[in-house]
Amino acid sequence: MKELYFTSPNRRSLRTVRLEYGQVKRVFVLRAYAGEINGRGESEGSPIEEVFENEQEMLKKVYKIKKGMMEGRWIVQNKQSISQPSFISTNVNDGEVSVEYELKNNG
Repeated sequence: MKELYFTSPNRRSLRTVRLEYGQVKRVFVLRAYAGEINGRGESEGSPIEEVFENEQEMLKKVYKIKKGMMEGRWIVQNKQSISQPSFISTNVNDGEVSVEYELKNNG
């Protein structure tokens, strides 16, 4: 299964959406998970699953979701690059939103 991972700053946390998609047996499946990363850790809800008969239908839906997320200023990320933030600040500079945060060093 392939995966797309989106984040969006929300006060002192990061909202997350994870899309998993690919072929399972003879059908194509798209699963969407909504979650949050905050000072208490990571949480993710149960998936919303949609089944497609062919790959093109599934890929069109993934593209439509990705386009909507990007227009809504969500950021596509590699999930491995996201760590639990200890502090998050959101800045707006020339109409662009930026997120700065310090990571806890557990090492």
